[in-house]
Amino acid sequence: MFRCVLIVCLILGSGAHADPNNKIPTHRSVEVKLGQSVVVNGFRGECGKRPTNVDPDRTRGTTLGVLSNGKWGVTKSRTCGGWTPAVEAIFTATKMGRETIEVAGTKIAISVR
Repeated sequence: MFRCVLIVCLILGSGAHADPNNKIPTHRSVEVKLGQSVVVNGFRGECGKRPTNVDPDRTRGTTLGVLSNGKWGVTKSRTCGGWTPAVEAIFTATKMGRETIEVAGTKIAISVR
């Protein structure tokens, strides 16, 4: 019994602050309105561990908008064989048009109307 409790504590502790109820989606394409924000993917670290060096204030510009980091959660990873801690990648549309961006190794087609 003690071993089971210890194992559960170690597993839960390894994803420190990753909210298992916040399931971060992985989109291949999104359609948004000008000014709208949407979670497009998640940045993950090593399997079962939070990504390191995540700056919550970091933003990255794209042709049609801005990518920023969001809340902690979990994302489903084929490489990891299931759910693993991650932080949301949020796209905010600032210009109309179409573009393809890459987030965490996934290409995402974005259409802003």
